[in-house]
Amino acid sequence: MRLEEALLHSPLQSLDVTIVAPLQRPARAHADDQGSGGWDLLWIGRQMAARFCWIGAASAIVLLSGCSSHQEAVALPSPTEPTTAGTASASADERAAESTYKNFVAMLDRADSLPSDTRRQQLSTLMAEPQLSRVLKRIDEMKRQHLTTYGKVIPHVTSVEVDGNNATILDCQDTRNAGLINAATHKKVNRGIREDHTKALLVKGSDGNWRVSKSIELGEGC
Repeated sequence: MRLEEALLHSPLQSLDVTIVAPLQRPARAHADDQGSGGWDLLWIGRQMAARFCWIGAASAIVLLSGCSSHQEAVALPSPTEPTTAGTASASADERAAESTYKNFVAMLDRADSLPSDTRRQQLSTLMAEPQLSRVLKRIDEMKRQHLTTYGKVIPHVTSVEVDGNNATILDCQDTRNAGLINAATHKKVNRGIREDHTKALLVKGSDGNWRVSKSIELGEGC
């Protein structure tokens, strides 16, 4: 991602920027994880059943176009349906992961204003590595450049997928009223966009809590 483009999105999510870009509308960025950026599509197929008739005492099987009307149909085994408990557990994890993600987005809006001596501890309740270290590093860079965050990012989660202790969330953020501001001049140094497509990877820790391990900017438009 170009340095100028990265600053045009949420200031603490990509976290790979070291300079401030001038005011301009961002070009469409690409995910750094295209291998996992796409979502699986549900393919729907139809099966055609063929009826078989058994003839003779030998082992030969003959496929006939018409079988005896007295032949009884053999019921095929039905697909295994998920248990109620399993479904409930998955739904609970999806809700918990989404809640963690939304809290993560809200914390980014004020992460640089957290006390420096407790900042890591507070952020670690919602972030895991490498996201935690990236946020802390980005805050240090912002402090050196006299930058601070302003406004509020509004998340619009479009998809939540849970696979064991891992979760993937797609979000179409509204960042129009959030960004970076120069603390000395009080001038805004970037502008948000209406649809900031974001992908977040989460992990479930041994304490049972979800944390964001990586946040990826997918570009403008959802």
